[in-house]
Amino acid sequence: MIHVCYAVSDKKGNYTKYVGASLCSIFENTKEWVTVHFLHDYTLSTDNRRMLMQLVRSYGQQIVFYDFEKLFKKRFQDFEAGNMWMKAYIKPGVSQATWYRLLVGEALPKVDRLIYLDGDTIVNMDIAELWNEETGANGLAAVPDTVIQEGHFSHMVKKGLCEESRYFNAGVLLLDMEKYRQQKQLLERGAEFLKENMLVDYLDQDVLNYFFHKDCRILPEKYNTLVSWEFAHKRENVGACIYHYAGKCYAIDAVNNYHRLFLTYLTKTPWCNADFLGNLARQIHQANRSLMLAYANFIAGMHRIIIGEEQEKEKLMKLMMLKEGEKFYTLKEFNAKGLRLEPHEVIIFFIKPEDYEKVKKNLEQGGVLEGVHFLNGNLFLYRDSSQDAQILREA
Repeated sequence: MIHVCYAVSDKKGNYTKYVGASLCSIFENTKEWVTVHFLHDYTLSTDNRRMLMQLVRSYGQQIVFYDFEKLFKKRFQDFEAGNMWMKAYIKPGVSQATWYRLLVGEALPKVDRLIYLDGDTIVNMDIAELWNEETGANGLAAVPDTVIQEGHFSHMVKKGLCEESRYFNAGVLLLDMEKYRQQKQLLERGAEFLKENMLVDYLDQDVLNYFFHKDCRILPEKYNTLVSWEFAHKRENVGACIYHYAGKCYAIDAVNNYHRLFLTYLTKTPWCNADFLGNLARQIHQANRSLMLAYANFIAGMHRIIIGEEQEKEKLMKLMMLKEGEKFYTLKEFNAKGLRLEPHEVIIFFIKPEDYEKVKKNLEQGGVLEGVHFLNGNLFLYRDSSQDAQILREA
């Protein structure tokens, strides 16, 4: 029997479907019996609870619910009262559920071994492979945080409180629960550690790293592969990995392999019903309408200058229906010509994302503003993944 755990607070009721997609990916790729331990608060709606049970039972598996608001009511009241200093620093969207994994040893006293997963993961492999890995001497195994490893900022690492090479991402954890429980009062001691060192970036992840990084077992990246990092390194092919969509790396894009992977599992869950599809269509329509209205306001009374690739010139001129007096330049011509923008002119770029970021930086340094004097035309050709993430969440 494999034991898997999620911790969720879902005030709007639209996040639990991601856990559903994650669970579906587990059930589709393993033949083992799985027990799901679902840690939640009052925000778990009746509908979401029903659909979780429906999904789990459809695969012949089982789920156990733990209402942490009831189980640890006094504990969290005392915690909040004693840590008012955090309120000024905690980012919007961070809920009480972020602390639940620090209490999981107490909440699940009869579980000997556990896999903790963030809700925004897709398990595109047999999870039994992770289950059969060894933990460290302290009962924990995890994957190094690739974002931190590649030189991104961590106050905890900078202060010498954790070796950079051993700082792990807490979105996927393998726990030997008997050893994990040996760290008593993790919640309270963790809060003291954060306050003493004024660490507010990663909260519970920093706590877990402080108490466990020295003796934890470092696991291969395949067990917690950050989708954002795959995008950054232009890796297009998915494999047998646990993919972590941290940073809302979701989009309604069946061409991109990572987005398609998520959608493949989401569509097999009870959340992908008529209501969801109807809401999704309405949200897309509203987003497209807002985009076109913004474009209409941008070009009203203005002459457009289109910057694009030479081989795309004819297609772009037809697409944008250039009028007399409006111009097309390649990026090379634009750079050679220099910026001579008349008051009645605006620029629309159809260039590579990396080229657009460079041009944008140079233009804004000269006081030329995005949305006022120029736009990224690719927004009209390709869906904006950040907007898609919001659309999927709200549908």
